[in-house]
Amino acid sequence: MVLSKGQPSEDGIEYYGEGTEAGQCGVHIAKIKESHDGIFKCTLTTTERRAEAQASTRIIVAKPPHNPELHASPGSDGRNIYRKGEKLEVSCSAPAGRPAANVSLFLDDEPIGNEERPTIYDSNLDDNSLAVQNASRSLDWTDNGKILRCVASHIALDRPKETTMQLQVFYPPQPQPTIERFGYVVGHQGIVNVTVYANPRPHFKWRVNNEMITEGNPDESNRLETSTAVDLGRGAWSVILTIDSVQKSDTEKDYILEARNDEGAYEYRIILSTATEPAGPFGHFYGKLSEHMHALGVDLDAGSIIGIVVGTLVLLLIVFILIFARATGRWCFAGNTTSRNLGESKSHRIQDFADPAASVSLLRFEKSKSADETDRRRSDTESAGRYSRTEVDGSRGERKSRISLSHLFKRNKDKVSGADTDTVRTVVTVDDEKLQPGMPGAQETKLNPTTGEGAIVYAELDLKQQQQSVPRRLNEDKTEYAEILYTKPATEEQQQTPNE
Repeated sequence: MVLSKGQPSEDGIEYYGEGTEAGQCGVHIAKIKESHDGIFKCTLTTTERRAEAQASTRIIVAKPPHNPELHASPGSDGRNIYRKGEKLEVSCSAPAGRPAANVSLFLDDEPIGNEERPTIYDSNLDDNSLAVQNASRSLDWTDNGKILRCVASHIALDRPKETTMQLQVFYPPQPQPTIERFGYVVGHQGIVNVTVYANPRPHFKWRVNNEMITEGNPDESNRLETSTAVDLGRGAWSVILTIDSVQKSDTEKDYILEARNDEGAYEYRIILSTATEPAGPFGHFYGKLSEHMHALGVDLDAGSIIGIVVGTLVLLLIVFILIFARATGRWCFAGNTTSRNLGESKSHRIQDFADPAASVSLLRFEKSKSADETDRRRSDTESAGRYSRTEVDGSRGERKSRISLSHLFKRNKDKVSGADTDTVRTVVTVDDEKLQPGMPGAQETKLNPTTGEGAIVYAELDLKQQQQSVPRRLNEDKTEYAEILYTKPATEEQQQTPNE
């Protein structure tokens, strides 16, 4: 077709541009037809020379695809019926689209197969294409009744096209925890409604205190009557037990609903209560506790359960407070002791530090006389504060006296003034020592005044705070250690020899 500027259109096609003199070769199509799909070529020739210039472009006329096709793998029995746990493989395709359609797979509104990109197959004969989307899924009982959808969208479509298939999944009656029903009024009609999930439809039987009631029939007393199961769709079945007039004894009975189909069976346990149903997360706890109490033959309402829970929490809080006070020495467990025994634990060492100014206390304990008594002295000086220990063994071997010297030093430094407070406690145990009556600040206690030998002295020394006019550096601090050894005077030994 030869087109020139100013020529009338032919079949809706005319020249478009500033003219061939300007080197422009364009075409204007008033109405697109499918026959216009293809390659457009434009050829220009010059007036002075026999030469041609040619260019081409590809024009695609959109063509909607055919209805999408959905293919699924068969179930284990060869039909489109599947069982719980089986693997389902599906394929969604949209043929004859130009360009290729966009295909997607959905299970209800849930997209599936997004982990795989659609496969595009182009045809060289008619320029049509085929788009394919594959997916696989392990079926669960919740997939029963869902709609599998194959959706194809295209630029030439006003709205997407889709093909659907409903899944049929067979599964046994699904387990449920103990079912609790509240709000029954004594003397009024009571309805027990239970929803069971199973496919295909199961057969139902009620057992009330071991009395069997078939589906749709009353019991022997005509007070209880069961209904025929109602199909709620997608494998849900509603079963109703009607109590003509609720009695207190009805809340103490055991209610068992048995559901059975070709895939399996399950027994559902129901508990009835005249209490109001608790709201919120407390409901589950109430249900569990009510279940156990019902098994013990006790029917508690919500108020009783709340009282038990609050009382338990208060008791636990009191026990925790007592343990905390005991461990930390607070409140009624607080003590005023400022000294400790040698066997006390480390946690009580903080009480060993007394005031800087204190007296020296000497306690004397006398022991029995021994003729063949020998002294053995051993000095063990340690940097941690242990200086001397002497052991004296009696000739009879009945008792061993230990002589120990223990020092505990503590220095408290004032970060502001630099003054030091030295506190020294010394425990001195001396064998066969006689206290001098003139010792200042000493107190003597004799447990056996008739015996003049074998004394044990306990001394506790506290040094007063030393005031310094000039702050002292840390590197100038020195700690001095002393070892105290006791030796009997010669006159005392001579006096003991004649007496023996």
